[in-house]
Amino acid sequence: MIYNDEELSDLVMKEINVMKALKGHPNVVTLYAHTILDMGRTKEALLVMEFCEKSLVNVLESRGAAYFEEKQVLSIFRDVCNAVFAMHSQSLPIAHRDLKAENLLLGPDGLWKLCDFGSTSTNHKRFEKPEEMGIEEDNIRKHTTPAYRAPEMWDLLRRDLINEKVDIWALGCLLYRICYFKSAFDGESKLQILNGNYRIPDLPKYSSPVTDLIRDMLQASPDDRPDITQVWFRVNEQLPVNMQKSLPDGPPEMQSAGIHGGIAKAANRSPPMPQRSPPPPPSSGGGGQLGAFWSTPHAKDSLFVEDKSRPKFDEEPSHNTSQQDRNQSENRSFPKNASPAKQENVHNIVAGRRNVHNKSHVPEDGASKDFELTFSQKVMDHGMERPKASKPAATHLFQDEAFSTFVAEFDSNKLNSRVSNDKEGKEEALEAEIERLKEQLKQVNSEKAEITSKFEKLSAICRSQRQEIQELKQTLAARTPSPNKYQASSRIQPSASPPVLFSLMFSPL
Repeated sequence: MIYNDEELSDLVMKEINVMKALKGHPNVVTLYAHTILDMGRTKEALLVMEFCEKSLVNVLESRGAAYFEEKQVLSIFRDVCNAVFAMHSQSLPIAHRDLKAENLLLGPDGLWKLCDFGSTSTNHKRFEKPEEMGIEEDNIRKHTTPAYRAPEMWDLLRRDLINEKVDIWALGCLLYRICYFKSAFDGESKLQILNGNYRIPDLPKYSSPVTDLIRDMLQASPDDRPDITQVWFRVNEQLPVNMQKSLPDGPPEMQSAGIHGGIAKAANRSPPMPQRSPPPPPSSGGGGQLGAFWSTPHAKDSLFVEDKSRPKFDEEPSHNTSQQDRNQSENRSFPKNASPAKQENVHNIVAGRRNVHNKSHVPEDGASKDFELTFSQKVMDHGMERPKASKPAATHLFQDEAFSTFVAEFDSNKLNSRVSNDKEGKEEALEAEIERLKEQLKQVNSEKAEITSKFEKLSAICRSQRQEIQELKQTLAARTPSPNKYQASSRIQPSASPPVLFSLMFSPL
């Protein structure tokens, strides 16, 4: 890779560091060696990786319409989950951010391997400020693929936490692609992804655990998606029994330690490597032209100019052993017939080895002593290596001691007293609960009686008021004259009124 700016330099170093942290993982492309050449205006990063001939896209395209069986789908997908599990299990989880079929390669050992770690991120946060959103949107646009991009990366205004759960969404898209040979979101549309607008095809037919897993991983909210551990175990339990595994695969040092360290820890885990000169230039006697590197001024120097204080290649010296082997050697039991002087001598050797590895000391004369070899030689000289036949006896003795300790800790008296104490405590708790329930029942009964009396009083009041209303209606009806009588009296009065008035006018005073 040739680059000339600081941003690309950071990306190159990020990819190198992540691959070194995951070195040895069976489902991650192995980085064998790397170096960076300063070419003046530009720099050139050289990475030597294992050769993987095909990608998942090549395999899918070559199959045409011959869909995978469910067992094949789950086997491929579990390989991917193994690699993602190793990344998410670091002390600071690493999000790949660009999981897709193009970044899955078929290794020579038949395992699927993850590659392209230039888009990885450990910056897990919720973006609030507009300037932060602008920078993150630019990073997302440059280093992610739209068809596999999670909703929270499409719309930062949702203010969802952007973390390793973006890989779970991408795994959902990837499992859909492996099953149905097409993308879940064909149009790569923002609205299509934000609305979760996809459909599970009727054919080919896969079991409900597989389709349910796709739906769970393609949840719009990152909080609703499972984590990589849940995904791995759901995939693993759907495989045939003879293909199932107890735990996800990992590099040898991760499996021996039982934990996964961060990028910085993994990068500094190995002791410093020896400086190496570039290989000799190829002979030009055959008439062919020399390579591009050998035409540069850097081919004349015996050492690289990048950083003389650091190793240039990733492979370890042959005399170094893994941390697991060192732990096993240090923890090996001494035979009964070994003298204290011999034991002290071996402890001094082990302490010296630890001191050398912890201080990362390299002797100036270049002739460093092989402490591992010295330790093994002294053990052989003094007859400290156990014969193979003693291993079953030691195991049996250890089991007997463990069983005796177990029986001593749980004798019958302690067990009976503990059971009786637990029983008394439970009885007291039950009695207290019964008393509390009785009090609640009394209170409820009293409230019920009070409500009943109030109801009866209100019913009586309502009956008396209804009776009074009926009586008032009857009284009002009796006092009010009918309309016919009123009309008849009004017709008679005009004819009778003039004689009355006339008689009043002409009557003698």
